Amino acid sequence: MQVYRSTITLRSASASAWQADTVFGHLCWSLARREGDDALTAFLKRYQEGSPPVLVSDGFPAGFLPRPRSGGASDSRSHERLPKSERIASYRKEKDRIKARWLTPEEFDRARRGEAATPQDRISIPERSVSKNQINRLTGATGGGELFDFTEYCLKAVDIYWKVAEGDEARINDFLEELRQSGYGKRKSVGYGELAGRPTFDPFEGFANFEGANGFVSLSNFVPASTDPAEGFWNTAVKYGKLGEEYALPKPFKKPLIQLTAGSCFYDAPPRAWCGRMVERLTPDDRIVQYGYGFPVPMALPERR
Repeated sequence: MQVYRSTITLRSASASAWQADTVFGHLCWSLARREGDDALTAFLKRYQEGSPPVLVSDGFPAGFLPRPRSGGASDSRSHERLPKSERIASYRKEKDRIKARWLTPEEFDRARRGEAATPQDRISIPERSVSKNQINRLTGATGGGELFDFTEYCLKAVDIYWKVAEGDEARINDFLEELRQSGYGKRKSVGYGELAGRPTFDPFEGFANFEGANGFVSLSNFVPASTDPAEGFWNTAVKYGKLGEEYALPKPFKKPLIQLTAGSCFYDAPPRAWCGRMVERLTPDDRIVQYGYGFPVPMALPERR
């Protein structure tokens, strides 16, 4: 599978977080509209047969990647014999390194090779909570002071990485063009998730395997399969997914799903090409599945104790 990187420039805030399963859901809708339901069924069957045609990462602030949960090698030394002022400074530096969420591609590459990578830029995904007024569905007007909080994601540009099987590249190109026209995420019909231009789709060579890699770091939230490794470093999050388009009626809600978050690391030698699985039975409709694949990148994890 060839790795590609897409940079998506945004004209407006997004109402949905840039997560791999949401991006994949957009891709499936795009396939169904352009090629028909049978083509989508055949596309999803390839995942069930153990040869996923497309893997997608979460969307990250352009120019950054998630810090691996293992943290890479520590750049702290034995503190006991240092003068107090130096010892405090060293502890603070190590604390900042561990708390950082994002790394530049160069810092990420050092971290995945087991080297210390102290972030030079501390950034966060800019989010804001705004108050919205509920609409009375009987009158079509506001009233009664029924306010609710609504989260907006205010990124200027997003990087998404793809692993694509040979022959499926055109599908991703077509999807990115459709995404430019339709927008991303919920409430795109009222201007959220509007793209400023066509996303790029360029080959990327920065995730190559290397000697000494004994595991991987995932660039997407994922749901482990029974055959995936279990020893590593990870965080979890609960996904409250929803159905899209015409499937959102009468009830859009899926069952909650626990995922491992992007940046989670696992021991695995040699590192595998993919991990995770499709999740079934989150809705009454058995045809609907939830994308739960990881995007593994080879990494040198600390030696097991």
